[in-house]
Amino acid sequence: MTSNAKWLQRLQAVECRDSSYNAKSDPLVFARAQGSTVWDAEGRPYIDLCAGFGVVALGHNNELQKRVFASSINHEALVTHGMGDVYPSIAKVEMLETLKAALPQHLSKGGLALSGGQAVEFAVKTAQIATGAKGFINFHGSYHGLDLGILPLTSRRDFKDPFRGWLPEDRVTELPFACDLSEVRKAIHAQKAAGFGCAAVIIEPIQGRAGIRPHGLDWLSGLAEICQKEKVLLIYDEVFTGLGRTGQITFAEMVPCDLLCLGKALGGGLPLSACFGRAEVMDAWPQNEGEGIHTGTFFGHPLSCRLGAETLRTIQEKKLPERSLILGEKLQGMLREKLQSHPLFADVRGRGLMVGLELREPLAGARLMDVLRRHGVIALASGDKGQGISMTPALTIAEEELVVAVQRIADALSEI
Repeated sequence: MTSNAKWLQRLQAVECRDSSYNAKSDPLVFARAQGSTVWDAEGRPYIDLCAGFGVVALGHNNELQKRVFASSINHEALVTHGMGDVYPSIAKVEMLETLKAALPQHLSKGGLALSGGQAVEFAVKTAQIATGAKGFINFHGSYHGLDLGILPLTSRRDFKDPFRGWLPEDRVTELPFACDLSEVRKAIHAQKAAGFGCAAVIIEPIQGRAGIRPHGLDWLSGLAEICQKEKVLLIYDEVFTGLGRTGQITFAEMVPCDLLCLGKALGGGLPLSACFGRAEVMDAWPQNEGEGIHTGTFFGHPLSCRLGAETLRTIQEKKLPERSLILGEKLQGMLREKLQSHPLFADVRGRGLMVGLELREPLAGARLMDVLRRHGVIALASGDKGQGISMTPALTIAEEELVVAVQRIADALSEI
C-alpha cells in the first residue's frame, strides 16, 4: 500500500506547486468515500465535515449517484458532450426547468456553466448588459472566485496582488462587512458620479471563506431596498449557501434579488453551476442566432444535468433544507457545550449545516485543521487570519457522526 506521503511526492512531480495543499505532517490523500466517511490512501477513515466544499450534499458515493451513473453507462445512445451554445440536449432542458421550478417565481430565466466562479462571471456580464453600467460593489471578506474576470470582486489581497496589472479594480468599491447601509448608497452615488455607473451589488448572504459570517435578514432586506430605489441590481452569490445548506434553496425566498448564482451542490458531485435572474434582466442578452457571446464547450453537459436535476429533486423531496436547519442548531449547541470553557474558544455561528467555529488567535484554526486529521476529522481552516474552522457536511450526515466529530474537535483543541 502506497502511503499518503508517497502519493503527494508523485503529485508534486507533475502538478503546479500552487494547486494542492502540502501538509507538513499527517498528509491526506483520498482513496475512497461513502456517505460522510472518507478513507485515505493508507486505509484510515475520517468523518468528513466538508463534503467537498459542500459539493456532495447527499454524501459521497450515494445511491442517487450510482443510479444515474449506471443508467447512463447502460444507455445505448448516451450523449456525452455539452455542445455549448449550439445544440442542446434533453437533459439540459430538463435541468433548467427543474431549477426554475425550485426557485422563487421572480427568478425565471438562467443559464448553465461548470464552476461557481463561472456562474458569478455570468451574473457580472449580465448586470453590465442589462444596466449599461460598469461599476460593482462588494464587501470585505467576500469570495466570488479567482478567474481574472471576477477576481476584482474577491476581497483577499493575496489572491489579487500577483495580477493587479490586469484587474480593473477602479470599477469595484469594497465596503466593510455588514456596514451601515448609508455607505452602500454613498458608494452607488460615487460610482454614478464617476461616469461608469453602478451595475450591481454582489454579496454572499453568508460569507463562507471568511469564516461563516451571516449578514442577517434585516440587513439584506435593507440592502435590497436600496438597490431597488437606486435602480442597481442585487446579485446573490449562493454557490456555497444555496440548495438546502442554510435551510432553504436560496435566500431569495426571503429577500428577493435580481440575479442568483448557484454551484457546488447543484451538480450532485459533477461540475455544474447556474446563474438565474429576473426575465427582464436575463432578456437583455441578445437572441442567439447561431453563436453565443457567452458560452463554453461543456456548458449544459448532459450527465451533469441529469445528476443535477435528480439531486435537486431529492433535496426537496427528502426535505433536506428543513433537516439542515434542525441539525445545524444541534451542531452549534454541541460545539458550544463542549468548547466554551476552552480559552481559545471565541464563537460558533452559522445557519443550517454551514457552521463556523472561531478561535481567539490568528492561525489557530489552521493548526486545529492539521491536528484534526490525526483525530480522523476533515474540516477546513477559515477566516481572514486562519482563526477558525468551517464545517459544511453532507446534508444527509447522521447526527451520531456529528456527536463523534464534536468530541474529536474538543480533543484536538486541547492539543493546540
